[in-house]
Amino acid sequence: MSESADLFTVTTRSKLRGPWFFPQMMIASMRVRRQLRRDTQVVRWASIVAGPSEFWTITVWKSRHDMQEFMRSGAHDEIMWLFSKWLRSFWLMRWRPGPQEVGQWKGLAMAQEEPTFITRGSEANGGEEAGGKRDVLLDKALEHLPKLKQAMGADGSVNYDTTVFARRRRAEVGGAGGAVIHIHTEPAKTPQAMIDLRHLRKECEGDDAMLRAVVGVSKPGDVYLLSVWRDRDGVERLLDSPNAKELKAKWPGYWSNEWIPENEFGHWDGLRLRRARTRYAINVPQAALDAANDEEPADERAPKARGEFLAGRKVPRPGHVRHPGV
Repeated sequence: MSESADLFTVTTRSKLRGPWFFPQMMIASMRVRRQLRRDTQVVRWASIVAGPSEFWTITVWKSRHDMQEFMRSGAHDEIMWLFSKWLRSFWLMRWRPGPQEVGQWKGLAMAQEEPTFITRGSEANGGEEAGGKRDVLLDKALEHLPKLKQAMGADGSVNYDTTVFARRRRAEVGGAGGAVIHIHTEPAKTPQAMIDLRHLRKECEGDDAMLRAVVGVSKPGDVYLLSVWRDRDGVERLLDSPNAKELKAKWPGYWSNEWIPENEFGHWDGLRLRRARTRYAINVPQAALDAANDEEPADERAPKARGEFLAGRKVPRPGHVRHPGV
């Protein structure tokens, strides 16, 4: 697992305003694919079509800097400015490969052990969880720079994963999970692979922990199932299910991996994983809610801020259809 220790994955989902934007988006996807082929820093990638109005990308990186440079250059940078015209919704998630993996993705094993990040509790001990104890003089010098102190390892190094910002983003989606299943086969067998993965997705929909799932094709012979779960136990149930094991036995090019969420941007048709985690909802006493409703005129009760929460429940915006699980 040492070779994959620094890898992370980024998935994006683009939902078009309508199928009439499909030709433009398909041309844009082809341009981005050419850019990905030329980029020597991307480790693995896939551009997936899940329907006439739904597009996905999966990219694997070693460096956050390389990822950002790719996003801000070439065709990708040009196309980003058109998204507001084409897209109904956009969702991006950064994942860390988990320890549960079967097979390899295009010759790459991505499984990683659980990392040990500096926590607030460990800082009192000089960051011992990060691999040792900081120098006493360094620790004293950092007393007036608490954010830098929290992000610094025992050796004095600072990286993105240990920053306050990164820890906060991880906490927002903490406990949730994702899973990816890829079947690589002969182009002629693509329809059967899609049927099998759609059947597996249908069975997942009966699990209360499953939030979203999609099946798509990157090219003939390469079919993917991507799913998002309320907890990692749900991911384990999927990857260890009898049907998943049957697919592994049936398809030699089978690969599956648990993904652990780290950072989220946007929403998946109303789903924001950072808000689906109920432990971050604010519990307001019912008496306070009743008093607020009595004092506030009926036409002013609609929340003005997007994603406002009351008593741990998301209050839909006027005209907004609440999606199950949000």
